[in-house]
Amino acid sequence: MARQTRTRGGMDAARGASYEVRGNPLPYVIPPVSAIVNLILAGVLSRMWGAYANPTVWEAAWRAGLIVICSTLIVWCTWGVGRARKLELRVASLLMSICSCGGLFVLTFRPWSFDAVMVYLIVMVTLSLLLAITKLLRGDGTDQRAGVFGELSERVRELQDIGKTGTPKTVDGRIITHTEMVHGGNFADLQKKEVRTAIASAMDVPVGGVRMVPNRGTPRVGRMEISPVDMLENPPAWPGLSAPGGSIAEPIRLAVYQTGQVVPLILPGDPKAERNAIGVLVLLGASGSGKTALQLELASEARSRVDAEVVYIDGRKGLQLPKAFRDAMHVMIHDQAEGERYLDALIPEVARRAAQIGGHGHDQWTAGCAKCPKFRVVIVDEASKFIESEDTMVELAESVRSVGIFLLLGQQRATGDRLPTSVRSTIGGVICMGVRDVAEAARLLSEETIEAGADPSWKNRKPGALYAEVPGTDPEDWSLPGRTFKIDRDELVAELIAYLASIGEAPDGAVVAAPAAAAPRRPAPAPAGEVMPGEDDDDPDADKDAECAPPRRDPECLPEEGGDPYEPITIPRRERIPLDLEPAEGRQFSPSEVRAMVRRMILSAAEQGQRTCRHSQFAPLVDVVGETGLKPPTLSKILKELCQGPDPLLSRTGDKGVYDILVPEAGAELVGAGR
Repeated sequence: MARQTRTRGGMDAARGASYEVRGNPLPYVIPPVSAIVNLILAGVLSRMWGAYANPTVWEAAWRAGLIVICSTLIVWCTWGVGRARKLELRVASLLMSICSCGGLFVLTFRPWSFDAVMVYLIVMVTLSLLLAITKLLRGDGTDQRAGVFGELSERVRELQDIGKTGTPKTVDGRIITHTEMVHGGNFADLQKKEVRTAIASAMDVPVGGVRMVPNRGTPRVGRMEISPVDMLENPPAWPGLSAPGGSIAEPIRLAVYQTGQVVPLILPGDPKAERNAIGVLVLLGASGSGKTALQLELASEARSRVDAEVVYIDGRKGLQLPKAFRDAMHVMIHDQAEGERYLDALIPEVARRAAQIGGHGHDQWTAGCAKCPKFRVVIVDEASKFIESEDTMVELAESVRSVGIFLLLGQQRATGDRLPTSVRSTIGGVICMGVRDVAEAARLLSEETIEAGADPSWKNRKPGALYAEVPGTDPEDWSLPGRTFKIDRDELVAELIAYLASIGEAPDGAVVAAPAAAAPRRPAPAPAGEVMPGEDDDDPDADKDAECAPPRRDPECLPEEGGDPYEPITIPRRERIPLDLEPAEGRQFSPSEVRAMVRRMILSAAEQGQRTCRHSQFAPLVDVVGETGLKPPTLSKILKELCQGPDPLLSRTGDKGVYDILVPEAGAELVGAGR
């Protein structure tokens, strides 16, 4: 059994970790040697204290009691220390301790005989062999400690580096324990998905219920949190508007964490609290994930604050929102072109607001200041239709934060063609609802949040469930799942109208009623974040759904010539320019190669009779070159370059982000295609 000592691997050796060598003879030699030493000790005690010392009854009693107490401590310690080992090894060690202590007691106070000694030796030899067999058959031939999770470390190597765990505490339905790795270990190893999955399997809890929160002061220490029950299965009912009549600087009660605590949304900044304004917040979620319900709640909350004005832009199904809600907004835009013009007009508005705020000595919008303009909340649903004017969105994202403007962009996807990297890098907050997979969420959520265990890949199976990374919340809570309240849309609108009526701002024709006496409740209130009629989706037949019928027509409002204003607008599907290229994963393209691909796509579209193009039609290019392949230059820059020169290929139109294709002559087309 004498083998060369060896370590587990170069990585462990490099970081200075040490392990017990294979083939170590001590675990096999110690049990039989201890049995012989115990027999000798029993002989000495029997001569001095026991059967051959002729003790009195009192002397025999206290001596026997002392030996029993010592034996009990040994047996208890053996069982307790063996907690982290396999059950077979633990039982064998316990039997060895019990028989050793029992033999010591019997041979001390009973006269020796040949049979008594032989029985003791046979039992101890048997138990020594049992211990040796148990160790040999454990897989690696060692008695290496298996870790605080027992058998898990044999399947998950990282768990072997756990050096110590604290006393588990129950906090808000979660089991929290302080965890320290061995010196040289890394707590980040426990954040791997396979490790959290193994722990969840051993504890019989959902994988999303295991969270690893690292300590910012040292990579060796962290906090392990286990949630045995999904506390978001039945979220609480909506408690009403957070602070009607208050300031927009007060927190908006938007959702609840898994712990039951409120997820606060604070829109303005506060220099005293060292909190920045959000500026631009991206709301990401698949169709049916509950985005519309959250947007309606946020708009109603903001509309109930005295120092805020609300602009709601929905270029697709804005007319299918409740009429009372639409009338209650300061500005309601349901036309895409009008929405683009409004966002373009925000750029000079930023300069005017900055001059007004700076004119009386403030460097940012300040709550309670009568000289500051009202805080403006702009909610843009289906924002991918407007983000195509990339330059506008980037300029707004970089400038609105300090002038009292909050911009929410509702998105279904976060791909490069829907949310350019230049916009993504300037956002001030993220709310991620159900998406396709973790990779989709990782485009917006921080790396720390994903590593800690955030996994919103439930798509639309949990409407209203979310992860929030917003200023004013503890970054350690960003990986905690939350969920919106269970909201009845009629109750929400009724309470908003009732408040507006109390301050004399109720919309004309609105029926004012107490929230409890609002429009008839639905037979069964839907779960939090229920898909409202008009929830964003890509179903071309969604407008034909009976549940998504247009609002009831006002008989006093007659249709104007040229169209019915109550008819929901229909945004035609955008054709994507086909690109006859194979995906090249991992390849880095030069700017000239990307320009050539764009030119080739435009020429191909012209050959097919297409006369205009816009940013979203170049989505196939992202599949070929990757999201980072368009940097530098960006797609906007390429299209602008193609509008210049002696032989431009494109020309700008009156619509933002739309270009006319200038059909080249036959000879020029051949030259251009070969570039």
